[in-house]
Amino acid sequence: MRPFVIAAIIASLTVPAFAEEDPAKAEQYRAEEQKKKESEEIERAYRNAVKGTSREQPVKKSDPWGSVRQGGASSGSGQ
Repeated sequence: MRPFVIAAIIASLTVPAFAEEDPAKAEQYRAEEQKKKESEEIERAYRNAVKGTSREQPVKKSDPWGSVRQGGASSGSGQ
């Protein structure tokens, strides 16, 4: 298992070197790098947006009929 992991790491490090030789591969490599940067920026913006929302203090529910009612809850006597 260890030799396989080492071979995979070495192969992944040599991909950019081969991409520089062939213009088509170089363009593909640049496109992949651009996609990675864009996805990182999107992820960063999402995390900032989520961080800005706070769930600690729930929104107080409004009671539009609160001023009409007398006292607390009605007893259900039909009055």
